[in-house]
Amino acid sequence: MKRHDTDVSSLVFGLFFLGVFIVWSLVELDVMGLDGLEVAAPVLLVSIGLAGLMASIGKLRRDRSE
Repeated sequence: MKRHDTDVSSLVFGLFFLGVFIVWSLVELDVMGLDGLEVAAPVLLVSIGLAGLMASIGKLRRDRSE
């Protein structure tokens, strides 16, 4: 089976929507209040940015080795 390239934009947007869903669920279930968004939102965005950066770097390394 041939390995396909990672679609970084799909990965980033998928993680973003998953994170928004998790944070929204935590607020709706009263596990986290709206004050918790001051911490959760930046952590979510930084984590997604790092995941996208790591995927991009991995793709660059694979492209160079070919």
